[in-house]
Amino acid sequence: MSDVTASRIFTRFDDKRALYMPVEPVFAGGMIGSYMFERQKLDAAGQTQSHVFDEHVFMLPLGADAVRFQSCVNGRKVQGLIEPKRFRFLAAGDSLSTAWDAPLEGIFVTLHPDLLQRALGEELAGPSLQLVSNIMPHEDEVLMHLTLAMQSHLMAGRRAGRLFEQSLLTAMAGHLLSAYSQGKRVSGRSAALPRWKRLRVEEYVRQNCSRDLDLAEIATAVGLHPHHLSRAFRASTGQGLWQFVLECRVREAVRLMNRSRALPLSHVASACGFESYSQFVAAFRKFLGQLPSEYRRSRDN
Repeated sequence: MSDVTASRIFTRFDDKRALYMPVEPVFAGGMIGSYMFERQKLDAAGQTQSHVFDEHVFMLPLGADAVRFQSCVNGRKVQGLIEPKRFRFLAAGDSLSTAWDAPLEGIFVTLHPDLLQRALGEELAGPSLQLVSNIMPHEDEVLMHLTLAMQSHLMAGRRAGRLFEQSLLTAMAGHLLSAYSQGKRVSGRSAALPRWKRLRVEEYVRQNCSRDLDLAEIATAVGLHPHHLSRAFRASTGQGLWQFVLECRVREAVRLMNRSRALPLSHVASACGFESYSQFVAAFRKFLGQLPSEYRRSRDN
């Protein structure tokens, strides 16, 4: 497989790095801080490292042939075919890694979560309405037309004007809320977990974070439907459940590093349940603001 695992793979609007893939796109457009539009053509098989995504991302595959893929989303392994004109959608806050076994072409659109609120207003796109990932290839005719219309608009140099572009973004935002939130708006009060159940979820995660975990297992352990658990945990804490799992793994890693300063960092990553060393490094930096090696050096000093 091609070596694309060493680079960042998701948009960071705060530091102006915008590409989903680490290679230059055939075409890119958008507005930093709101959305990015990329058309990519990858000439070989490859893989992306696991990351928690801070933005919503969807892919519209192009080309003539289906490409086999293997993904891990929030700790759950799935596989199938990336088929032309069949979307994959990942909601902000979820973790994803993907490997594909042949050349791949597609459009990637990255949308900052704030864009949905700005486009539709707090009443329609409040924080209690959470989008749900669907990375298995699926048809979405409305989103396909909107995506291709945005491509035409950007490639023409935005000649249709800013109002037209904003209209397309508003239409995308409204459609995503309709298609990927199961069409239900739940008030923050009714969506929140009771305190005792939230504490039960957190205790279960802390006790089991060092091994493979997935949403279904956690939901079964606390007697909730997986979708309700994911939505209600975020409404209760302001944090995605999988982000909490990664944070617990980071805290466990810190405990191990402090207990045994000679333990190789790769062993720490494996012992704490991380899917890969790169995920360990990314999560450590996300939650503690420094690399594991930097943390270890600071403790040694």
